[in-house]
This record gives sequence, structure tokens and C-alpha cells, in this order.
Amino acid sequence: MSGISGIIKANSVKVKDILSMTSIIRHRGPDDEGYLLVDDQDNIHCAGGIDTPVIVWNSQYAYSPTIKTETLWERTFNLAFGHRRLSILDSSPAGHQPMSFKNGRFWITFNGTIYNYLDIKNELQKIGYQFISGADTEVVLAAYAEWGTECLNRFVGMWAIAIYDHKLKEIFLARDRYGIKPIYYWFSPEGHFCFASEIKQFTACKGWESKMNKPRVCDQLIYSFTDHTNETMFSGVYQLPSGSYFVSAIDKIKPVFNGQINYQKWYLLKHESFKGSFKEAAEIFKELFNQSVKEHLNADVPVGTALSGGLDSSSIVCEVNRILRTNGKLELQKTFSSCSVDERYSEKNWIDIVINHTKVDAHFSYPNLEELFSLTSDIIWHQDEPYQSQSAFLAYNLYSLASENGVKVLLNGQGADEYLGGYDQFTAARYANMLKQFRLCRLFVDVKNSRKINPISNLTLFRGIAFFLLPPFIVRNIRKINSSYDNIKKIINIKSLDYPLDSIPFGYKSIPEISKRYTFYSSLPKYLRWEDRNSMAHSVEARAPFLDHRLVEFAYNLPDDFLESDGITKRILREAMTGILPEKIKNRKDKMGFITPEELWVKNENPALFRQKISEAIDMTGGIIKPEALTYFDNIIKGKIEFDYTYWRLIIFNEWVQKFHVKV
Repeated sequence: MSGISGIIKANSVKVKDILSMTSIIRHRGPDDEGYLLVDDQDNIHCAGGIDTPVIVWNSQYAYSPTIKTETLWERTFNLAFGHRRLSILDSSPAGHQPMSFKNGRFWITFNGTIYNYLDIKNELQKIGYQFISGADTEVVLAAYAEWGTECLNRFVGMWAIAIYDHKLKEIFLARDRYGIKPIYYWFSPEGHFCFASEIKQFTACKGWESKMNKPRVCDQLIYSFTDHTNETMFSGVYQLPSGSYFVSAIDKIKPVFNGQINYQKWYLLKHESFKGSFKEAAEIFKELFNQSVKEHLNADVPVGTALSGGLDSSSIVCEVNRILRTNGKLELQKTFSSCSVDERYSEKNWIDIVINHTKVDAHFSYPNLEELFSLTSDIIWHQDEPYQSQSAFLAYNLYSLASENGVKVLLNGQGADEYLGGYDQFTAARYANMLKQFRLCRLFVDVKNSRKINPISNLTLFRGIAFFLLPPFIVRNIRKINSSYDNIKKIINIKSLDYPLDSIPFGYKSIPEISKRYTFYSSLPKYLRWEDRNSMAHSVEARAPFLDHRLVEFAYNLPDDFLESDGITKRILREAMTGILPEKIKNRKDKMGFITPEELWVKNENPALFRQKISEAIDMTGGIIKPEALTYFDNIIKGKIEFDYTYWRLIIFNEWVQKFHVKV
């Protein structure tokens, strides 16, 4: 795990720029620092910095640093790679990056983990490849040397890869299937092509200006949408999409469309219906889940688990515990949970059920209102862009707790909701499909049984179904007919933000289509950004066993009823975990997750503080947030309008503007 940096432009790359980009993300890799520099004579220089360990300087590998960056301060180069290392696999000097292969032809700066690297390594060894390290990074290089871009289909894991082919003078960038690991890029006004793990790295580059991308800001303020397109909230900064790669000669890199590069999609989620029974499906799912968790435990450092008490995280904790005991390991699994002192907003009782069942070494965080605002500036700096929920604050504390307890890798339950039917929209889509198929009797029975578990009004039910039966252009307009949108129109100057309605995805009609939406364009991308930044802020690697692509693809192709029926969600997971999960957890129908007692904080504990923050947002955001925002907030406090979370988007948007000096 690490942070990567890169700058490319003929004879004009300054060492100080790549050094500054890499230094900004020291938190992503405090264990080692390295640089690849290619000059105009095509000579390669391996440099080290102040965090490069003495043992690395003294090593004798072809990619070991031989020169200090300060001695090259005044020189210019054609290409520069920077790397910050968090040692997870092979902490020896052999794991240093940027790493070379094939007698210096291929060079890599790599952020991620390839869980099946030993299998690939064995395959490559059989055809004559030799390795000097125990790191997955070297396997990635060898795989690229042997199979080119096709190597991506062989990897199981998460990655952001940058490879330089010294022979062909080409650069290769690639991102994992679901975008777990980030790659951003930006063209400077002088034409430098820069890529990075975090957007803030570009602020160290010559020519940088923090310009607001108004359409994406509008998406965030109105719909709470971020990370749903290739664009970011910074004008001119883009992310390489999940499941994509980019190959180009280094002297031909240029924007081809509105500042974007000509990337290629290498991964598509395909739908092929499963033909077996529910019991057969559950057994396969169980095997795939077990395989994924086993591989995600592969590390040379302590591994822990985030435990919320919900079905997903509890399944991981219990499966980890089963694997440890099966392998005869006596050490206790460390779990980390965020709770509230107010039981109404706490999952502590559910968490305790899992703890008592597994006998893990449990650790708890109890965040409070004072911490919320004292940490906001740090969190927004790490996140790069606004975050819509205070759950990001809880996760930040959670990773801090893990780091304090010596854990360098933390497993989490991200991704399960997106393809196992964890959202209400899945239910509405199922009902809409039943209507279209005239399965009226089955629809009646399902709705009746569902209401026993989760009472729902006829209005809510019919509105949800209508969204999947009506044409997209009608749905767009219907979405505006609600009190929340009425409030937004009153408190946000939408016209000043180039209102981008078409950027919001509409028109999804089936369960697989909804899964794709949530996985690639809606909830998961923003949650993965929060997870990556919060974990790396504390030099901890976040891993998501539910995002093993073999598991995702299998569940994606299951019949709708295998995912949900009669009000029971995630049926396939519940069945697969029979005998592993405590029965109370397995049969749990509600869900809270990591949340704060937000409404109590706002209405009861310190409404004046929140009002002050909104007032500051009005004053500091150049007219984007209207003075009427105070009236809206006062009405929430008085109970005149229903409590919603728009107020927090206003506050955090202003924090972002101020922290990054964004021009409004």
C-alpha cells in the first residue's frame, strides 16, 4: 500500500515538484520514499529522500536509490515517478519503489494489493521468470511484461498502477475493477501531465489554481452526489475511471476531450443468469466469501476488522474468526467499533453479540460533538472533496483507533449493500418487475409479508414503484416535487452553479442495472473514497472482502428472489452464513451502521454552533449559499420542517472552499 506521484513533459520536470507532490502524502507511506527520474539523454536516475531508510540506501538492487534528490534540484527531466511506501508485504529493501524489471526496461510505482500474486508468480516461474523480492509489486511488473494489458484480468485485488516502459517510451496507468484505489490526473497550464493518489498533490505543482467545477458542486449540494463521474469538484482534475487503463507514448500525452485522456475500459460487469437452486447458490457464495476473506488476511503486519454490528461486518468478523481457529491460530482478532453514549444511536448491543460469539479483542470509539468540529479541517484536507455524512468522521476516528493499537490493515464491509440488495430501491424495482410480469398474487403476498418486518405507507410504496415504471424524463421532474428540493431552491443559488441535471443517473429498470448504478456511479465510489482517505490518513490499509470480483459477479447474476423476498434482504448472505453468524445477527432485519446522534447534536446539544457554521458558509461562498439558509435551519430547530441533512452539506462545502482556497 502506498501513495504514487508522476509528472511527464519533455525536459521540463523539476525535482522539487515531484518531491513536493510525494511529500504531501507522507501519511500514505511513512516507511520509505523513492523516485525515478529520466533525463533528456534517456538516462535513468534512482533517487531517495529523507524518509528513505538507511537499509534501502545500502541495498544493491538495480532500483535501489543511489543519489539524493537535493543533488538534482536544479536539473530538469522528461519523466518523474514518486512513491511513498506503507510496508504490508515484504518490508525488506527488495520491496522498494519505484521498482524495475527486465534489466531496467519496466519501472513501476504501485498502490494496492494483489491477493493472488503467489498464484501468478508460480505461473510466471514455470515459464522462466525469476524474482528477487517477495512483494506483489514485482509480480505486477512481470505480468505486464508477459501479457501486457491483459494482465489486469488475472489480478484479484485493488490497485492503482503506473508503469513506464523505457524501451518503448510509454506510460501505462490502470485502476482496479471497482475503483478501490485512486488515480487522479491533471494537465498543468504549461502542459505537464500529472497523476497522483490524492488531488491535493496537484496543489504543489506549478500553475495550479483551485477552481470550482460548478456542475459537480451543484450535484453535491442538491443531491449529495460525488464521485459519480470522471470529473471532480476541482475544475480540470479527473479520475481514471474504475476498471480502466491508459497507454500512451510519453511525448504524445494530451487531453482529447474537455481535459480528459483517452482511456480504455477493461472491465465490464456482465449479466449471465444463474440456473441453480437457492441452496446451491448459497453454498457457492459461502465458498467464494471464505476464499476472499482468506486472501484479504494475507499480510506481514497485524490485521484487524471494523465491526458495526450489521450483517456485513459481522459476517467478516465471524468468518475471520473461523479461519483463524481452523488454522489453529490462537491470537485474538482485533475489532474496532464506533458507538454512541446515547443507546438510541448506538449498535453496541448488536456488536456485543458478535464479540461474545467470537471472543475477539474489541476496541471502541465514542466520538462526540466537540471532536466533530475539531477534526473537520483535518478530515476535509484528507478527503480532498466534501463528504456528505458524519459517518466519514466516525470512520476517521475508527482508523485512528486501529493505528493506535498497532493494526496496519483493517477489513471492512464496503460493497455488500450495492450488489446484495441492501437499499430500498431494490425492493421497489422487484415490485415494479412483478407488476410488469403480471405476478400480482406474488406481489400481494410479498408486500404483506414485508410490512410485517418494515411497515411502509402506500404512498411511499407506489412512488417507489412508479420510479421504475415511468420514463426517465418524467422521473427527473418527479424528483423535484418534494419538500427537500423546495428547501434547496430557497437556500442555494442553483443558477450560479450551471445546474447539471443530466449528470444524475436515471432510468434504471432492473435489479442488475441498479446494482451497476450503485457500484459504479452512486454510493460505492464515494464510500470508497472516504474509506481510502480515512484509512491512509492514519497509515492503515483498508481492505474490502465483499469486493472480490468473483463474489460480486456471482451475486450479480443471481435471481432477484435470491437477494430479497418477503421483506428479507441479502437472503443469499444470510443463508451462506448459517452456523457461522450468531442467529440474532443472521436474522436481524433493521440496520443502523456507524452513525452519530446528529439530530440531537443539532437540535439539543449546540444548535448555536451549527447556526454559526451555516452563517459562515453564507458569508464565505460567494453567494452560492443564500441568507435564507439560516431561516431553513431555524425552522428545523423549531420543528416547522422535517429534519434533513442538507445543513451538513452547506457546512462541509464551506469547509472545503476555505481549506483548499477554492475560487467561487
